[in-house]
Amino acid sequence: MTSSLETLLSHLELRTSKLIDLNLERVLQLKDRLSINPRFKIITVAGTNGKGSICFYLNEFLLKKNNLNVGLYTSPHFFKFNERIKINGNDVTDQELVDAINLILKNDKDQHLTYFEITTLAAIIIFEKYKIDIAILEVGLGGRLDAVNAFDSNISIISSIGMDHTEYLGNTINKIAYEKSGVMRPEKICIIGEEINNLALIEAADKVKAKAFIYNKDFSYKSITKIFNKKTSNHHNILNKDEISKKNLSCAVFALQELGFNYEYEDFIDVANKIFFGRFNVIAEYPEVIIDVAHNEDSLKNLVIKINKLPKKRTRFIFSILKDKNFKDLVSIFNTLDNDFDWFIAPLNTDRAEGVNTINSALTKSGHKAIYQFNSINEAYKQAYKASGKDDRIIVFGSFYVISEVFKGQDYVNK
Repeated sequence: MTSSLETLLSHLELRTSKLIDLNLERVLQLKDRLSINPRFKIITVAGTNGKGSICFYLNEFLLKKNNLNVGLYTSPHFFKFNERIKINGNDVTDQELVDAINLILKNDKDQHLTYFEITTLAAIIIFEKYKIDIAILEVGLGGRLDAVNAFDSNISIISSIGMDHTEYLGNTINKIAYEKSGVMRPEKICIIGEEINNLALIEAADKVKAKAFIYNKDFSYKSITKIFNKKTSNHHNILNKDEISKKNLSCAVFALQELGFNYEYEDFIDVANKIFFGRFNVIAEYPEVIIDVAHNEDSLKNLVIKINKLPKKRTRFIFSILKDKNFKDLVSIFNTLDNDFDWFIAPLNTDRAEGVNTINSALTKSGHKAIYQFNSINEAYKQAYKASGKDDRIIVFGSFYVISEVFKGQDYVNK
């Protein structure tokens, strides 16, 4: 990333008093001022967990169609901002970002737009420049008032509903579901991946006259795989995916089928066996190193379930978390682990970071004893790696920030 883009992004972070200020009016006004009126198809993906994985699968499937130009907009990023906006699988350039952002700033004289609103508009401007055929847009927060929702989708997906960002979305499942349901459009399909907390979503779909399809009711992993008649030796590998991965994959495939896209079995196998970088990804074997962006109640519970299914190994957690996740209320999740773990904790390099002493206190009160503090999460990882033998396991998790700070500018493992 060049210094000009870095400087510009730093400026965006400082220009507004609120990094998060849910309100569509600002985006809609600038959208009209710049005559931004996308003619490409749009898939909008909202939800508490699973959004990134569904966007990943959608993008990989669409890239199988050689005659399509595909845009992908996701957030946050791991290592560089350019990762958020991709054209046909490739990150956009610094200059493309600088040009798009400067155009927006030039027309936002009152400096009302937030960081995410500006970057969302920049993504659409770049997509228009490339004359893409279809865009995948990941909602940043909620849905109803998120900047992404300023653009009407041809089809929407709501991956799941869970207790997260309650200070912005509400402190009940129904309130959060209401915010997520804002991505629905009249007479357009909305695919619902949430199986348990979906009543509010179903009611919202009826109210706006959206066409709702619910996972494990109107479609399922079994029904998706049945469409492929050809059997291969890899079929067993796909069926062994965990249930959440099956759901996310199914939501992506069903959405594309509803848009008129069909795939050969070989394409399905290829995409299904790809791994989204930040979700329970084994990046090294000796010692085993696993990374996961789990950072809220549901994703942390799922992480613990997966860990308990692994063979027993001496394990070290590399962990930190943001303060808005209320870790003290989540720490009991780890008491269901089958064996003890060493904790290597450190503060993250962001104002939003939870204090390392607070993390330590919460772990201690919950009965965890092997807790080691470091000045940086990168140093925590280095020391854990140094202490691990080839038969040990290291699990890096807590947020995108954790993975970014551990691995940015270096190989996945420090040998």
